[in-house]
Amino acid sequence: MPRPTGHQRARRLPRAAVIPFAALAGFAVAAIAGVASGTSFTLRVENNAHVTNMPTKAFRVKPVDTHEAIAVGPAGYAVYTFQGETTHHIICKKTSNMNTSCWAFWPPVSVGSGKGISKQTGIKGKLGTFRNHGTLQLALNGQPLYYFTPDLQSKNKRQATGDELKTFGSIWHIVTADGGVAAAPTSPQPTMPMTTTSTTPTNPYPGYSGY
Repeated sequence: MPRPTGHQRARRLPRAAVIPFAALAGFAVAAIAGVASGTSFTLRVENNAHVTNMPTKAFRVKPVDTHEAIAVGPAGYAVYTFQGETTHHIICKKTSNMNTSCWAFWPPVSVGSGKGISKQTGIKGKLGTFRNHGTLQLALNGQPLYYFTPDLQSKNKRQATGDELKTFGSIWHIVTADGGVAAAPTSPQPTMPMTTTSTTPTNPYPGYSGY
């Protein structure tokens, strides 16, 4: 068996933290279905959530460990944007190859309809939807929104672990919100046009099939 390069060793997580790609990809498929809404979808504010990338520090660009108000989907899990990505320039790709499928780690925030989307006061920006690989995906200010599979697997809705991580060629950012008593959602937002994409995905874990 060939020895891994220095770059490959640097990108590995401890053996105890390794999750097989096949299992992770399967979980992501189930997660997309599990957190999708029917005809309505409200992006909510979660106050005083624990935002930390200590569990995923092998891929972080800077340490994060704080408590703050964040945006979460209806099931209560944090949502993220991908630096440099817009609805007209998709970087996080779904592929049939589990070694290059961004969606295995970052399932899209999907909705059943673009007509019933709303957000609570404190979340800045304009909501919209677009078609991505057959999925109606939510976007905020023209940036597609995603969940982080380890967050979903943990079942801990009060903790988000995907902020400031560099995988699949760019950096992930949690969507923050203004804290306080965020109650009534705003009125439904108009949808965005569907887009076409051409960016080739990047495997963030070269040399091995695991997370």
